[in-house]
Amino acid sequence: MSKFMGLVKNEYIKQLKKKSTLFIFILVAVVAFGFSGLVKLTTIIDADVDEIKERFASYDYSEQIESAKDDKNDELVKFYTYLQDNKINQTNWKMSLADYILYPEFSQLSDPAAIAGALYDGDIYELYDGFIKNNDWKGYYEFLKSKFGDNEDILWAIDYRLDNDIAPEEDSFADDTDWRNSVLDRYTEAAVSKMRATSDKLKQSFDDDMLTAKYRLEHNVSVNIAGSSMTDMMSAQGGAEYESGGIDKVTFWTSFSSSTSSVSFIGLLIIIIAGGIIASEFSNGTIKFLLINPRTRGKILISKYVTVISIGYIMMILCYIISMLSSFLFFGVSDMGAMYVQTSAGTTKAVSGFIYIFEQYMLSSVYVVVMATFAFAISSVVKSASLAIGLGIFAMSMGENAVQILKMAFNVDAGRYTIFANSNLQTIAMGQTIFPGQTIGFAVAVIVIHMVVFLLTAWDGFVRRDV
Repeated sequence: MSKFMGLVKNEYIKQLKKKSTLFIFILVAVVAFGFSGLVKLTTIIDADVDEIKERFASYDYSEQIESAKDDKNDELVKFYTYLQDNKINQTNWKMSLADYILYPEFSQLSDPAAIAGALYDGDIYELYDGFIKNNDWKGYYEFLKSKFGDNEDILWAIDYRLDNDIAPEEDSFADDTDWRNSVLDRYTEAAVSKMRATSDKLKQSFDDDMLTAKYRLEHNVSVNIAGSSMTDMMSAQGGAEYESGGIDKVTFWTSFSSSTSSVSFIGLLIIIIAGGIIASEFSNGTIKFLLINPRTRGKILISKYVTVISIGYIMMILCYIISMLSSFLFFGVSDMGAMYVQTSAGTTKAVSGFIYIFEQYMLSSVYVVVMATFAFAISSVVKSASLAIGLGIFAMSMGENAVQILKMAFNVDAGRYTIFANSNLQTIAMGQTIFPGQTIGFAVAVIVIHMVVFLLTAWDGFVRRDV
C-alpha cells in the first residue's frame, strides 16, 4: 500500500507543478466566493421588497377608497373603509373574515373562514364583525372547530394554537412575529386542500406537507431551509420556508444552499484534468520514463484515476468551505441552527442544514465522477489530450439535453437506460424525471454498469497499449 501511495503522491506532485492545475484551484475559490457575492447583489438590486412589505403592512387605504369612489363602486368603498377603520392590513388574520362578510368575491374557497361561513345558518356579518372588533381570535377558532368537527387534521391545528396560546399575527412583517404562525397556516392550507383533492397522489402530497409542518412544531424547528435556494425561491413550486407574509428572505442559507449549483462547473474543470492525465503522457513522450518505474501498468493507471477523483472531491470540499465562509461574510451568522425538514411518501427527513447541503454536494458529485471517468477512459485510448477533454465536456454539457430531446420530441423511451438520464440523483430522488417509474435503485444500477465499462476501457487502453 505504501508503494501505491507513493505513486499517487508522485501524480499529485506532477499535477500541482502544472500552472493550469493551480489556476483551476484558484478558479474554484473565486467562483465559490463570487457566487455568494452575486446572490447578495440580487438582494441589493431587488429593492422593491421593502416597498412591497410596507404596502402590505399598511392600514391606510385612502388611495383605494378614492379610486373606488371614482369608479362609483360602493361595495369596494365599504370594503376598504371597513379595513381602514378596523386597522386590518393585508397580512392581518382578520382579512379573511372581512373578505367573506364584506366582499365574498374576494374570498378564497379554500379559506377556512369562507368554508365555515358558508356552513353558518345565522348572521355571519354580525358574528365575524364581533370577532374583528373584539379581537376575539380564540372565539373565531372555537367557531372553526364547530364547523370542522369531523376533520381531524384541521382540528389538530386549531387545538395546537389554542392549547399553546398562539395568537394569529396582526402584522406578519413585524420583527417579533411568531414563526409558528406561518407553519400553522401552511398546515391548515394543506389540510383544506386535502379536503378538495381529487387523487390519492395529491392527497399524499398534502399529507406530506402537514407532516413536515407538524414535525417543525413538535420539535421546535423555527427555520427550515427546504426550498430556500435561489432556484427554488424563483420557481413556481418553490417551497421556501424562509418567508414572512409571502415574501421570501434572501439569507445565509439561500446563498449557501444555492452554491451546490457550482458543482457542475467543478465537473468541467475535473474533466480537463482527467482528459489530460494519460493522453498528455503519450503526447509529451513522458510515458516512457513513467513505465521505467518497476510498478505495473495497472497500478500506475489506478494511481492516476485515484488522483483525478480525489482532486475532484478536494475541489468540492474547498467550494463547500469557501461558499460557507463567503455566505457568512455577506449575510451574517443568524439562524445557524436551521434544519432541513421535508416529507416524502409519509417519511420525514430532518437533518442539520450544514449536513443537508454537504449531502447535496455529494449527490451532485456522482455526475461529476461519471463524466470524469468517461474522460479518463477516452484519455487512455487516444493520444490527444484536447480530444479527450473535448469529448468529456461535450458529453457532460449535451448528454442530458440530448436524452430530453429524444424523449420529448420523439418519445424514445430507451433513453432511460443511458448514463445521462440516471446521473442526477437529486432529481430522481424527488421524482422529477422525464421517464416515469425511475428509481434510485435503477439509477445506481445503470451508473455502476457504465462505470465498469468506462474503467475496463481505460484498463484495456492503457495496459495493452504500445509505447
